[in-house]
Amino acid sequence: MELNLKAAFFWPTNSTIVRSLKFSTKVYLQRAVFRVLWQASPHRAIERAMRLMLTPPRHAFSDAELLTLEEASLLPIPLISGRLIAWRWGSAADPAVVLLHGWGGRGTQLRGFIAPLLAQGFSVVAFDAPGHGMTGGRESSLPHIQQALDAVLDHLGSVHAIVGHSVGGAVAAGALARRSVIGCAVLIAPPASLAASSRRIAEKLAWPEPLRAAMQRRIEYRFGVNWSEFEAERVSGEQPLLVIHDREDREVPLSEGRRHVINWPRARLLATRGLGHRRLLEDPAVIKAAADFIAGARPIHEAAQRRTVVTPSLGEGAGGRVVP
Repeated sequence: MELNLKAAFFWPTNSTIVRSLKFSTKVYLQRAVFRVLWQASPHRAIERAMRLMLTPPRHAFSDAELLTLEEASLLPIPLISGRLIAWRWGSAADPAVVLLHGWGGRGTQLRGFIAPLLAQGFSVVAFDAPGHGMTGGRESSLPHIQQALDAVLDHLGSVHAIVGHSVGGAVAAGALARRSVIGCAVLIAPPASLAASSRRIAEKLAWPEPLRAAMQRRIEYRFGVNWSEFEAERVSGEQPLLVIHDREDREVPLSEGRRHVINWPRARLLATRGLGHRRLLEDPAVIKAAADFIAGARPIHEAAQRRTVVTPSLGEGAGGRVVP
């Protein structure tokens, strides 16, 4: 199979990199390269590991995605590093819901949520993070994505909810904690630990722990932020939160979604089966649950206040089943 060894980033728990790191001849070769570099030139090994972690992949837009964009209004948003490409569906007078993609993704990957949210009376805004999709730049990271989301939120002024997938979910949680004016959020397969995630990638590439740790320190120094700040337990707020996570997610374990739920006072968990990491974004039952939650059609049950609830079955969904 073809392997994109650049498919890694500041928060390395996304489906793109994990799919890319299946055992193959190229993986073994990459392991050999790092093994030799680490012995011969540790500095070069660390630099190579950093480049891998900070370079997102880009993929061609599908016809379905391009058709979705034709129905939107372009919403260019200025950034210090350039211009962020965003789109709005619906009227600017309606409450806004922001869609936030994961690593190596783009805003249109969450297009299934647009029509249900419009039907609930919201406008929908999606964007391509720096280094992703139609937004410029080759490098990205969790701080890049945070900065982009903050720019979107500042530009919109008032936002009712955020829907974030994978690392986008983790970034959405941070924004919700910092901005009490945001009404709620839906986190889909969110990672909960940056350090633990990097260890999973290091294991796939057979990096020695000193190499992984040195890479982490270099990235922390470069961005001026400690990875411990991104642990789920460091982020919390008072707004309602829905976490949707599949029991068979091989990229981000269900346990990481549970950590967000346990830590957030008004959170509930919707656990699915058979949808993995990405098919959640296309499942009708998942999309309906998210839209209903955002619209307030399904109020938080008292049990959710105790942080332990798992949503009962919502019936069959495309490609999988929502389960208790």
